[in-house]
Amino acid sequence: MAKKKSPVGASILADVAHTGLDEAENFGDRIARYGKAHTRTREMLEHLRGVRCTQAGKIAASLATCGNYLHFREYFTVGKVRLHNATFCKQHLVCPLCAIRRGAKALGAYLTRWEIIRAEHPDLKPYLLTLTIKNGDDLEERQAHLSKSLRRMMDRRRYFNAGIRGAPYTELCKAQGGVYTLELTNKGNGWHPHCHMIVLAASEPSQEAISSEWLKITGDSMIVDCRPIGGDPAEGFMEVFKYALKFSDLSLADNWEAAKVLKGKRLLNSFGLFRGVEVPESLLDEPLDSLPYWDRFYRFIGGEYRFTGESPKAQEASTEVLFTRLKPETVERIKAIRSFNNSGADRPGRKTPAKCYATLVYEEAQRKRKPDKPLRSPKSDT
Repeated sequence: MAKKKSPVGASILADVAHTGLDEAENFGDRIARYGKAHTRTREMLEHLRGVRCTQAGKIAASLATCGNYLHFREYFTVGKVRLHNATFCKQHLVCPLCAIRRGAKALGAYLTRWEIIRAEHPDLKPYLLTLTIKNGDDLEERQAHLSKSLRRMMDRRRYFNAGIRGAPYTELCKAQGGVYTLELTNKGNGWHPHCHMIVLAASEPSQEAISSEWLKITGDSMIVDCRPIGGDPAEGFMEVFKYALKFSDLSLADNWEAAKVLKGKRLLNSFGLFRGVEVPESLLDEPLDSLPYWDRFYRFIGGEYRFTGESPKAQEASTEVLFTRLKPETVERIKAIRSFNNSGADRPGRKTPAKCYATLVYEEAQRKRKPDKPLRSPKSDT
């Protein structure tokens, strides 16, 4: 697309498995993005600690534990790295890290639905529609004005398509499906709420007609943009599923003000063929259960995520070193257990999950200490 992408949108796009950037070779860029996002979260935490209100105190408490560690699993046989475990606050209006993960989940879910729609309706094409309203100093009033105007436009489409007498035609009647989100920025010229929408239609909606309709609905705004999404659909979809708040454009005080206004409001809506898409609640990645993996542990230290566990290459080398220090029968037992777990073989009536090397060593140590008692499993691989 010709439209220039914002850094925020790029962060969301780069974090989604659909783009192929869960590849191990891109992991360095990914962890760096997370580090920058979490740095902003820590700044917001310090700001909220200075705000004297109960709501700020509760959110600060959740931010204090959010993203302090990240546990990844590298599935080395396929070159994938997935986020396996972490603590998230899910306060996406004040936490960029949670906003990245939340946006990535939504983008993945709607891209999956788009692939199904495209197969069933090959005549439909996606278009990116942006609707704006006039800037203003009163955030709550401007946000309410945008939401009310969008409801009126959606009502026009629904009533006309339902055949209700007297219902006015709108260009959105061409849309057989759509999904849209609300976004908020403030670059020093007042609050600027706007809407990004993916529209699925057989023919391109007229930007001129939409602009005229939008002015009649809002009474003060006519600036809209409608363009086809060419090439990789993720390039257009990511404009819709980026942050509700553009953190880089907001001071900490403005960020907090906006979060209070937007809290509890529905910022993502859909209609037609996109209705009913379920976005996963979990902010973790889907595991690849049947594949062997290496664990990678990171902690936020000194303004960045630092590796605190054994790296895959070091682990591969150290495995052979450790084997030289163990008795031959112990080495054979560890290899047999690892081979059994990685083979996907099941015990009767019980599924056996893949285990990391640290767990296998732990289990062998437990057997040596208590050979006559049942094996006590560790609480987790971590």
